[in-house]
Amino acid sequence: MFYIWHTLLVTAFIGITYYLGYHYGVKKKVKITSQKKLWKVLKATPKQEVVEPHTNYMEHETPHEEWIKGYNKWKSRKTN
Repeated sequence: MFYIWHTLLVTAFIGITYYLGYHYGVKKKVKITSQKKLWKVLKATPKQEVVEPHTNYMEHETPHEEWIKGYNKWKSRKTN
């Protein structure tokens, strides 16, 4: 009778430890991979986006006559 109980206890212990070890190993593996991803992100140099400044310049050159017209309008508004 002792041998039967002893064998059952040993097999139960082995089964429980295998089950718990398997679940602990899966959790640890997930934790390690997430830690690796975190360290990879922290070690990487930050990428800065290049933003082109907004310009109000026209693509084509403005003729001299239009510059004079605009200047005269501005001057007349300023004096009024």
